[in-house]
This record gives sequence, C-alpha cells and structure tokens, in this order.
Amino acid sequence: MAKTKQNDGHFGGNGLGELHTEVKNTTEGGACLTGHKGSHKNFAGKSTCNYRYQALEQAKSHKKIKEYLHSYNTALDKMSDDINRQYRQGVQTSAYSTAKGGKCPAYYCAKIALPEKGDWDVGGPESNIGRQSFSGTTSQIRSGHNFTRDTWPYWNNAHHLIPKGTLKQIMQEEESEVCELMQQGLLQAHYNINHKINMLFLPQDKEVGKILDMPRHIQLKESDGDVAQSCTNHSVYNEMVETMENGLQKIIREYRKAIKKAQTDNACETPDFKLDKSKLEKLSRKLLELILNWEGGRSLDSLSNQQMSLEN
Repeated sequence: MAKTKQNDGHFGGNGLGELHTEVKNTTEGGACLTGHKGSHKNFAGKSTCNYRYQALEQAKSHKKIKEYLHSYNTALDKMSDDINRQYRQGVQTSAYSTAKGGKCPAYYCAKIALPEKGDWDVGGPESNIGRQSFSGTTSQIRSGHNFTRDTWPYWNNAHHLIPKGTLKQIMQEEESEVCELMQQGLLQAHYNINHKINMLFLPQDKEVGKILDMPRHIQLKESDGDVAQSCTNHSVYNEMVETMENGLQKIIREYRKAIKKAQTDNACETPDFKLDKSKLEKLSRKLLELILNWEGGRSLDSLSNQQMSLEN
C-alpha cells in the first residue's frame, strides 16, 4: 500500500509536511487538514486525501445516506399527478447564468431527464445515459460511474460536514504558535478532514433536493427566505458549525487548553503530543444526522439560519 507525504495537507510551516500522510487505495490511515484533492474521474485518485472518493465510499457503506440518495426510486411514484407531469418534461436544474453570459456549470444542462429506477443510484446507472449540455455537445453518464463527477447523475457536491475552510479559519485565529501546535497535534493523531466520516454527497439542484428530500449544498441564485444568494460558500452553515453546542468553538478551546498544558510540561522543547480527534469526528456524526433530518430542496444556509433561530 503506497504512502506519500507532502506539504499541501496542512496550512502551517513546512515542517508539518512530514506529518501529512496520504495513503493510496484506501479511506483509512490518512492525516490531512485541507481538501486539496477532489477529482475521481474514471475512479482515479483513490486515496485518503481525495474527498470525492471518500464521499463515494461513505455513500456505499452508510445505510441511511444510501437510503436518501436512492429514495427517488419510490418517491416519484408517490408524488401528485401534477408534480409528476411537471417532472416528465425534465427536472429543472439550478445551473445559473454567469456575469460573462455563460452558464455554470458550463458542461451541465437546463433540464435532466426524469430518472428510471437505478439511474441515480450509487453504483449506477445500469447503462450509459446521454444528454445535451449547454455547449450543444452530448455528454455521457457512463454505466456505474455515478458521483465520480460533479454533474453525474445530477449536479452534486462532496460536502465536508465540518467545512475545511472553517476549521482552518478558526485555528488561524489562535496565536501562531498555538495554531502550529494544534495542526501538529491533529496530524499526529491522524485526523483527516477528508475522511468519509466527514463527507456527504448533497445535490446542488433545488428540484433534485425536493425529490430526494435532501438539503441543497449552496444557495446559488435562487431566493430562500432571508438568506443571501451565494454561489461559492455556505457562510451561515459555517457559523452554525462554529457556534452550536459542542461545535468547533468549544472543541478549539479544549485543544488550546491541552496545548497550553503540553507547553508547560515541555517548557524547554517543542511538545510532541496528539490531540483527541474523536471530538471532531463526533461533531461530524452530529452534523450528518442534523442534515439528513432537514427539509429537502432548501439550502444548507437557509436551514442553518432556521436551526440557529430555534436554538436562540
């Protein structure tokens, strides 16, 4: 089993590169604090650092996630005749117009065909499916390749339950030495922010979210209550992850306390220690359960806003 170490799995000094560990062809054994690998085209790039690969492995093995992703197989039959008739004309996507007059994603389409049984399954589809992209060319979903790309079988995202940018930001708010030691302690504990326990496939398309009864990843350019449009981030969700009970703020405080103790115990040298990664993994599990119980078709930001209002 090949194992590599490099400097892009953290955001501190170069010395931390020795602690960053990427293991090929497995989800286990990695130590990484940034999402620096996400391509899984043709099932390539299988490693502990590849978050799309990890999300796919999680979808294969986690019973509840798979039930949601496969729920369209029965949900469509239960919808009213009017809704079903609307979808028979194609499922409207959430692809949007860019400032330069193009479309995003450029290789996607305005509508996708209503799925037959198995078409959107993890491990599907059973046969190749072709569709016209915005460019006028025919793109093809290859048999068995669902979720290896961000528009197969629909526009989807491999979502980090604990967002990688939020973890980085809150750690960098600490004193520089504490931030470095915090990364050191997590890497030595083999914490991997890209591990499958922290990954969940979410639809980007509003209508697909409704069909699956799953939240959408990003708000995009569609209105939803008082939440601002955003095409690149989910800032309200990030805030919720930080401030919720037993969220990132509390975990970071506990890590800071452990680091201060290690510094005191090793006053004359750099402390060599591990932080308790189970605190972060427990938060990932909590966030997964929360998201899967949220209303389908609405964005993470909109639902996080609602969640924080209920708790305040």
